[in-house]
Amino acid sequence: MSENYVFELKSIEQFPHTECFKIGDEFFADDDKQGIEGGDLSASVTAKRLGDGFSLNISVKGSVVVLCDRCLSPLDIEVSTEETIRVKDFDGLEYDDDDLIIMQGRETGVDLEWRIYEMILLALPMQKIHKDGECDEKMTDILNSYETTIKS
Repeated sequence: MSENYVFELKSIEQFPHTECFKIGDEFFADDDKQGIEGGDLSASVTAKRLGDGFSLNISVKGSVVVLCDRCLSPLDIEVSTEETIRVKDFDGLEYDDDDLIIMQGRETGVDLEWRIYEMILLALPMQKIHKDGECDEKMTDILNSYETTIKS
C-alpha cells in the first residue's frame, strides 16, 4: 500500500471531509504505470458517511505528458475526470462491483493510487497526437518517405 495516496477514513471525525493529493512525475515513474511520461495534477477526494460505509468522490485535474502516437515526441494533454466509489468494511459477503472497495480486517483507510492512475488513463483520448503541423518535423519527414514508398 502506498503511503502517499492513502485516504484514512476511520480517523475522520466530521463529514463531509476533503483531502487533496499532488500528483507529479514521481507518481508515473513506477514501472507498472505505462503510457504516461509525467504530469502535474491534483486529486481532490471528498468522503461522506453512508449508513454502512463511505462514499468517496474523486476529482482529478491537471495535465499529463504522453508520447505522440504519430511522432513519438512529448505531448501535453489536459485531464479532468471525476468518479464516485463506495467503501465499506468486510462483512463476509462476496461483491462483484467495480465501484466498491472493501476494507479488510485492520485497514483504516484505502490506497487510492491505482484507482487515480486508472482514472487518468481512462480520461485520455484514444489517439494521442499533436495538432496538425506540431509534430516533430524530422519524424514527419521519415513517415512521409515511407508513405511515398508504399504508394509507388
